[in-house]
Amino acid sequence: MAGNLNREMNYGSVLTTLHEAVASRENTLPSQPGQIFGPGAVYDFFKALNELVESASKSLFIIDPYMDNGIFDGYLTNLRQGIGTRLLVSRYAESVRVAAETFRTQRATSVEVRRSSEIHDRVIFIDDAQCWVLGASIKDAAAQKPTYLAPLSSDVIPEKLRIYEALWRAAAI
Repeated sequence: MAGNLNREMNYGSVLTTLHEAVASRENTLPSQPGQIFGPGAVYDFFKALNELVESASKSLFIIDPYMDNGIFDGYLTNLRQGIGTRLLVSRYAESVRVAAETFRTQRATSVEVRRSSEIHDRVIFIDDAQCWVLGASIKDAAAQKPTYLAPLSSDVIPEKLRIYEALWRAAAI
């Protein structure tokens, strides 16, 4: 076909192949676009993250070194029952752990908390199928500085999840 690019039939085949390749790639992109939040857009971030958390149907894995116990009142109150939730934190691990215990006592929801000094990024996995990255810690997002909430492409999620699963297993209980 390469020697006969001027023929109409081959031209159509080339275009069809290109369109199929583009469509195939588009199907692997996250269905929800990322968002940018300017300084002071605290409620917009709050609403977007709540919608994301509420979309979980099986599991929720949040990694944020500076997450504090405000995660429960701000984002986990509308979590559907039965969603396995894991929180990997660093700085405020003890207060998050205490809040998780009282949260579990009142609700039929599994919430596990572990502490790791090996985390830096803020990442959210939904049902092990979606991965979102945050520009700032959940507790401070969009308060005074701009931040973002962006989905990762499905082709990188398994490797990213593998890395954070290893950090989870190595983290202090």
